[in-house]
Amino acid sequence: MRLSPRRFVGLALVGLGAVALSVCGGGGNSPSGPAQPTAPPVVTPTAAPAPTPDSVLSLSCAKLPVGALTPSCRADTSDFQADVDEAIRTLQREQPQLFVGDEVLSVGAYYVGLIKILDRKGLCAATEGEELGVARSASYNEQYDVLSARNGARFGPVSYRVTCSPSAVPIPTPGLPPQQAGCPLAPSREVACGREPEGKYYGEVEAAISQILKERPELFDFTDINPGSDFPAIKNLDAYNKAMVDAMTAKGYCAKHDGEELALKKGSNTSSEQYDVDIAGKYVRRGTGIYRVSCYPAAF
Repeated sequence: MRLSPRRFVGLALVGLGAVALSVCGGGGNSPSGPAQPTAPPVVTPTAAPAPTPDSVLSLSCAKLPVGALTPSCRADTSDFQADVDEAIRTLQREQPQLFVGDEVLSVGAYYVGLIKILDRKGLCAATEGEELGVARSASYNEQYDVLSARNGARFGPVSYRVTCSPSAVPIPTPGLPPQQAGCPLAPSREVACGREPEGKYYGEVEAAISQILKERPELFDFTDINPGSDFPAIKNLDAYNKAMVDAMTAKGYCAKHDGEELALKKGSNTSSEQYDVDIAGKYVRRGTGIYRVSCYPAAF
């Protein structure tokens, strides 16, 4: 440990005083005994701080009570049509990488972006994965279908569906999942998921599969190959899934297997990705088909 100059001078003066006493006596005729060893200080380990929870996605929604489960809905005159259309155009300007023209490349990021922009207008917006509910108060909300079947941004009166009273948003959601062991990020819950042109973690997932095939051959039956591929059979599915989680964790990812797919996030809870790394629980799965969807925010 490096000492400060003041602390160092103080210790030096104490040391000089001790030398003077030993030279001049000052202790009577009784000889001083040997110095007793000092026990080292007890160091109490400091617990790692809990991950900081993410900020609320929509402050406008946080101000409203949870939406009604069975509201009465009917087609009416829309109040928020211009706000919704403007939010889509604003998102296109602010995050052009999410679009090719009016085609939406990331469904999850599209919905999250609209929710945040509408929040800036003082409007609560939420989605169950298909329609976007928009409200300003608990008295009513309007439903908008802002995404076509071909992932095109939908504008104008055709996007308005119904008005519901009392408001169905904010949508009741389950609590956050438990903290993932070994993950420095707080738990998160997705708003929407969708397949993107490619998974940004795909290369490292493929590398992890190659690593496990090489380093853990006991997990596989290389005499049983999936027809039409060179993917071997998996002897122990649970051990294989755990090996994948461990391999991705070693690469700095938060990783978990949800019983069907491998879920990954890294660096923040902005998004997570899902990978299906086995075929019917029997064979290893490889190639671009292992990537399934991206979820915004992260799904765990």
